[in-house]
Amino acid sequence: MRLFDRFQQGKLETGRIEAFSDGVFAIVVTLLVLELKVPEMRDTNNVGELGHRLLDLLPKFLSWMISFIIVCKFWLNHHYLLGLARHATYGMAWLNSLFLMFQSLIPFPTALLGEHPGNPLAVSIFGIVMALNTVLFLILQTYILHNLLKPELTPVNVTNLRWKMVIGPLFYLLGASAACFSTRAAFALYMITPFFFITPLTRAVRKDGADMLS
Repeated sequence: MRLFDRFQQGKLETGRIEAFSDGVFAIVVTLLVLELKVPEMRDTNNVGELGHRLLDLLPKFLSWMISFIIVCKFWLNHHYLLGLARHATYGMAWLNSLFLMFQSLIPFPTALLGEHPGNPLAVSIFGIVMALNTVLFLILQTYILHNLLKPELTPVNVTNLRWKMVIGPLFYLLGASAACFSTRAAFALYMITPFFFITPLTRAVRKDGADMLS
């Protein structure tokens, strides 16, 4: 128990953690686009050949777009969430680091998905990694709301939040499962899921009634 008690200690500045997190997010989105390389051509002046080469790159463009939106969604929710914390503990810092570790993994399944869009295993791995990232974010969110919420704030809509929290992992895992039958269906599920979280699910209001989301 003493080990776990130590994670509750520390009054670290959230600004340092957010700055480090923003750096990781920035690197991740940069790495995503590096997979989009100019295609090699036999005849550089052949318009038809270039068109076919670009069509071959369509899965890579699609996987890049999906991952970019997902990472931006994570960044927005993460920024809002850290704004609710009065300070950071060692536990929060390590949970945040664990979340960022798997954020930095996102370029790999994205490249795998773009390179092998018809391979069910490659498509499934993408969904599993995104589901894991979502679960880790929800763990960080739960820790902050239960232990570090600013005293002038109070969480609202907790009941609605609980069922909304399962949407992300569930849809990503559904996409991973659907890949065994239809990779196109999996792509569709991956594209839809981020829009459930286009704004933060967590709502907090000041005790004077002002909504933090407004």
